[in-house]
Amino acid sequence: MKKALYLSLSLLLSGCSGTSPFQVIQGLLGYIPPPDETTVGEELKLEFDRCEKIDPNRNCAQIAYDVVRKVKGLEPRKVPKGVVIILEGDVEMETPSDSKGDKEQ
Repeated sequence: MKKALYLSLSLLLSGCSGTSPFQVIQGLLGYIPPPDETTVGEELKLEFDRCEKIDPNRNCAQIAYDVVRKVKGLEPRKVPKGVVIILEGDVEMETPSDSKGDKEQ
């Protein structure tokens, strides 16, 4: 009786074409593979979208950064000091090579 059971079980497992016996055993035992690893950028985008759906008036960029930092185990960075100037429209910037040429003339 045991031989018949082993024989039928081995035929059942080997009869599944396209999958290995290991995958069949995993399926029978209820194995669930871990989710795919995402990048920090993908996580930030997902968390930002999730926050925006909950309440668009929140500071979702900072919330998403804080959540992803904790989940991915990233070290908090110090906020850089300085000034950021945002210019709108067509603005011509003087390059260092242009300023040197003016002094020589």
